[in-house]
Amino acid sequence: MINFQKICVLHHLAELLMYSKGADDTSNRGFNRLHAGGFSRRAKFLMLTGFIVIAVIVAFFVFLPRDVPTSQRDTPINETSPTLPPSNNQNEVFESIKNTKDVAKEAVSGGSPTKNGESTPKKTGVLESTQTIDNKTWQTIAAIVWRYYQPGVGVDENTGLPWSGTVSPYITDWDLGVYIQAVLDAENLELINRTEIWGFNERMDKVLDWLETRELNNAGYPYWFYRSDTGENWHENSDKAPDDYIDIADTGRLFVALNNLREYPEYTERVNDIVLHGQEYNRTNYANIVPTLKIQAETDTGIYAYYILSGFAAFWPELTPEKILDNIFSSEYIPVSGDVALPRSAISCEPLLCAFFEIKNNDPRLATLLDMTYLAHEAYYNISGKFCAFGEGPTDTTGDWQWEWVVLPDGRTWTALNSAQETINLPPMIYTKIAFGFLAIYNTNYARNMCIYLEQNTQDPVYGFDHGVDEAGKPLLGQGTLTNGLILGAARYYIETHP
Repeated sequence: MINFQKICVLHHLAELLMYSKGADDTSNRGFNRLHAGGFSRRAKFLMLTGFIVIAVIVAFFVFLPRDVPTSQRDTPINETSPTLPPSNNQNEVFESIKNTKDVAKEAVSGGSPTKNGESTPKKTGVLESTQTIDNKTWQTIAAIVWRYYQPGVGVDENTGLPWSGTVSPYITDWDLGVYIQAVLDAENLELINRTEIWGFNERMDKVLDWLETRELNNAGYPYWFYRSDTGENWHENSDKAPDDYIDIADTGRLFVALNNLREYPEYTERVNDIVLHGQEYNRTNYANIVPTLKIQAETDTGIYAYYILSGFAAFWPELTPEKILDNIFSSEYIPVSGDVALPRSAISCEPLLCAFFEIKNNDPRLATLLDMTYLAHEAYYNISGKFCAFGEGPTDTTGDWQWEWVVLPDGRTWTALNSAQETINLPPMIYTKIAFGFLAIYNTNYARNMCIYLEQNTQDPVYGFDHGVDEAGKPLLGQGTLTNGLILGAARYYIETHP
C-alpha cells in the first residue's frame, strides 16, 4: 500500500513532494513513504538536533552578528585555507582533522578549536577577504567543504559510509545520495584522484559493496535508517515505520546520484544491477514502485516531486517529471515578496538547487522557477532588511527538523513546518547551503553579503561549514552532509560555468 499524503520537503528531506492539507503522514517532501511502495519524509535529524542543543549549552560563547560590508574591500585576496595547515600528504591532513575533531564538537564559539580546548580568535572568511570572487575562490571553498568528507569526520573509517553530521553516525538513502554526489564533485574538482587511498574508486567501491549486500526489510525494501559505523539497520528509528515501508523521496534522491555515477563505465553495470535488476539477485524490485509514481506525477505541484521523480525517470524513461513543472506553471500566481509572484505550489530552495546542480538536461523551466524564487528572496531582504535563504534542516530549540517553504499550495508564504506539518514559530533560518547556492548561480551583492554575514557569525570551518544563522542572529552550529554536499555542488557549478 502506498501513502502519498505527506507534505513535501526534506532532510533529511522527505518524500517526493506533493503537498496535501489532509496529510496524516510525517513527511514533508511530497512524494510520501510507501508501504510496500509509498512515500515518506524523514524524521531524520532529531538526534543530530539534540546533539547540537547539547553542544550549544556547553559552548564557550555565542558571538554577536557583525555588520556586513556592502562595497568592495581594500584587503588583498587571501586564498589560503583558513584553518588547517597546508600539506601535500593526505594522511597528514586526515590526522590533523581527527586530532581536533572531538575538541571542536564542544568548541562552538566563533573561533577555531585548539588541542587544549581553548578557542583561537576567529579568522576572516574566504569571501570576506576576497575582492573578486572567481574560480580560485570557489576552489578554496570546495577544499574547505571536502574536509567534512574526510574519514573520521563525516565518513566512517571502518565502513566507508557517510555520517549525517559530525556527531550523527546514521544515514538514510537521501544522505547516501548526497555523499555519492559529493564524491563525484570532488573528483571533478580534482580534490581527490581515482586511485589514491580514500580516493574516488575506494570510496565508491565501499558504497556499492554495501548497497549490494545491505539488510532489507520484510518487503525487500531498504530500511529507513542505517548505522554508518556498522552498516546495519538502525532499529530505533527504522522500527517506527511499517515492515513493508520504503521512503520514495530518499530513494529518488539516491537514484539521481547513482545515475550520475553510472556515467563512469566501470560502474555502469553495478549501478544498473542495483536499481534495475535487483529482483534477479534477491534484492529490491524498484520497478514495482514505478506505476504509482506515474499516477502521482499527473497532479503533483511540488518541486521536491520533480527532483525525486527525475531520479526515477533516469532509469525508467516512461516517467515524466516535466508533467510536474506543467502543473506548477499552470497554477495561479500569488504575491510572495513585493512585486514578485510565484505559482501556488510547493516551492522550497533545497530541491530547486539540488535539481539545478545535479540533473543533466533539465527542463529550462526549472531555471526560470529558480530565478523567480531567488528574486523573491532578494525582495524579502529589500522589504525587511533581513537576509533570507529558505531551506530545510534542524532547529536547535524544538528538537525537530523543519522545512522552510517560500510558498505552499494553500497560499501560505514564507512558512516553516515540522514533520507533523505544524507551523514552527521561530525566527527563520538563513541556511548556509542555500546562500552559497545563490552566490554560485547569481553572484549578486545580496548573495555575497549574505554569505559573508554567515561566515562572520558561524565557526571557522574546520570540518566544513555550519548549518546557518537564524533571522535573530543566533547561529545554528554543527556540520552535516546536506550543508556541505550542496555547497560542493555549487562550487563545481561555478567553476564549470566560468572556464
